Amino acid sequence: MRVMWLIGSGVARMSEEQFQNEKMYHATMNIAKALMGQGAMTAEEYRQIDTIFRNKYRPILFSLRTEIGGYKADPMASCDTDKEG
Repeated sequence: MRVMWLIGSGVARMSEEQFQNEKMYHATMNIAKALMGQGAMTAEEYRQIDTIFRNKYRPILFSLRTEIGGYKADPMASCDTDKEG
């Protein structure tokens, strides 16, 4: 599956590795969100997990998850969104 996103005025193709990282990040955070919804995790623990996995997987599409149950993710200063893959 080819995934593309806009960069400036052009469109760049997402590498297979980045696509896998996106899937892993979002799957992990869906589990964390479910745990938080069940009361098994606090919002602070969720923020810590989000930070760890954003650093590990470097998701490009993480901004889609900025608001989850009152949680606002801090922007990543070193997110590599200008790389073509």
